Amino acid sequence: MGFKSKARKKRIVTNDSSNEKKSKDIEFEGSINCDIKDCNNWADKKVGGRKMAYARAVDVWGSSAFPRKMKKVSLCKAHYRVWKKEKKGEPKEWE
Repeated sequence: MGFKSKARKKRIVTNDSSNEKKSKDIEFEGSINCDIKDCNNWADKKVGGRKMAYARAVDVWGSSAFPRKMKKVSLCKAHYRVWKKEKKGEPKEWE
């Protein structure tokens, strides 16, 4: 048996085990909720959520969109993208 045939056999064995892992994956269950009122999405970093300063978020949605004032606001991916599009044309804060 040559090098290539041994490598092929090992590759087949590893591919079979990776397919089993994919079928066993469970849907992601987040732990951090989006802080915007009436939003039921997850704000975990793993699914594209972000945290940002309260003042930055108030510029886009206003203070009525948040149940209470806090230092950092957790945003889901959809709301973060809305914020990013709203702030696209404005100059950077540090420039």
